[in-house]
Amino acid sequence: MSDGTSCLIPSSPTPSSPSRRIRIVTFNICGIRNVLQFHPWNVCRSWATMFDMLDADIVCFQETKLQRKDIEESMAIVPGFEAFFSFSRYKKGYSGVAVYTRDSVCRPFKAEEGITGCLESFDLGSNGRKLSYRESESNIGGYDYVINPSDGQEIDSEGRTLVLDFRKFVLICVYCPANSTGDRSHYRETFLTTLSNRIRQLVEIEMREVILVGDINIIRDRIDTADPGECVKDGDNLDFKATFARQLLDTLLVPHPSGILVDVCRLLFPAREGMYTCWNQKINARPGNYGSRLDYLLCTKALSNICSAANILPELLGSDHCPVYADLQFPIDWANKFMADPEDTPRLAARYFPEFSGRRSILEMFKASGPRISVASTVPLQVEQAPGADKMDKPDRNVENLTRTKVIHKRKLVPSSNGTSKRSNQQKKLTAFFKQPPSHSSSTAIKEGGDEFASDTEESSFFSEEISRVSRAIEESGYAGSTSVTVST
Repeated sequence: MSDGTSCLIPSSPTPSSPSRRIRIVTFNICGIRNVLQFHPWNVCRSWATMFDMLDADIVCFQETKLQRKDIEESMAIVPGFEAFFSFSRYKKGYSGVAVYTRDSVCRPFKAEEGITGCLESFDLGSNGRKLSYRESESNIGGYDYVINPSDGQEIDSEGRTLVLDFRKFVLICVYCPANSTGDRSHYRETFLTTLSNRIRQLVEIEMREVILVGDINIIRDRIDTADPGECVKDGDNLDFKATFARQLLDTLLVPHPSGILVDVCRLLFPAREGMYTCWNQKINARPGNYGSRLDYLLCTKALSNICSAANILPELLGSDHCPVYADLQFPIDWANKFMADPEDTPRLAARYFPEFSGRRSILEMFKASGPRISVASTVPLQVEQAPGADKMDKPDRNVENLTRTKVIHKRKLVPSSNGTSKRSNQQKKLTAFFKQPPSHSSSTAIKEGGDEFASDTEESSFFSEEISRVSRAIEESGYAGSTSVTVST
């Protein structure tokens, strides 16, 4: 795992035949901006690290509470993952769902926002008008065409659903509306009915395998709540199962005669008590596990047969809900059948958003594209040495084994007008280059050897003798007009 983190979920049992495991995690995070501030996610505060710690291939979030304009690059562009979002159209900081899929395991072929198919897709009609998802030729299917477009857009206006087609199965990530205030019963019933009809159409008519994950906001049975008595007050009904939402959910689930989905956590833990996923934070109910089970991972019967593990993760913080996961062991020869080509990634993916299109994350920008090759390692250290220098002056180290290049520049000493020596500097003025040097300094002496020099008195005496000797040599040879002579000592 990245950053030295380890997986927080135990490995599922090894199947008897070769298979490819896909782990699906659903988590109502109650605000995508807050979850990384809690342990253990606050160790690195990275979405990729969080997904690696969960060892998840598909991560489904509910209640992101994010507006389209507020999405950040770190949320939209996660290295190694594709991201899909649905936002609330009208209410700010409300609802919203997201799905992240691991590129190396599964990449959806199609993706839609909403459950009705009435929202605008990215496809254009012959007249240039944007088509709805259900009008598009590349739609996922299973729509209830009885719903008129305006009603469908109203149902999907709160950003509660994402539908992804992985070819071998259809994943529906949903955040179902609650009725905590009592004034949204009509919208809730309409939404749940539309969701149920879409699933039945996909399974019974289109013959698709379906996985439904998310915060369903329904307590299925008495065993799924710490206070079943509180739940029968709905409409002064004493029958726990008499509510519209529970009855609708029951008809969808096995063992009901018309059931088409399996509750995989209850499949593996049929009589387990206290398997809650949500707690009231106002009364600090989580430490005492006084909660309810509202988050589910449901799948068709065929997929439940390959479910090797499923559970809740109440020890993981960050929300008033906890994550729920399931491991599905697909035949190994299906490994490449969940993978759409990168160029065929649905246009709903966040990397196609205008502000992120064509950009990579900061991490990917600094990620090496190949093995690093050090240029310095191929170049030995080189030292410029004065002509005729004695071998004893050479460095006593093996310069061929050094991995950096260093050039020791020559330092020059020139006589000054007052007979003393000083280090030469760069040319100050262009006119000084053409200026006739003084008669007593018709030659220039150069002494090499680095930064260690004799005292000014010794240097002055040395150069005075040299100047006199060179001047006599010039007069004798007839080259009195020369302006510069190099002297080797």
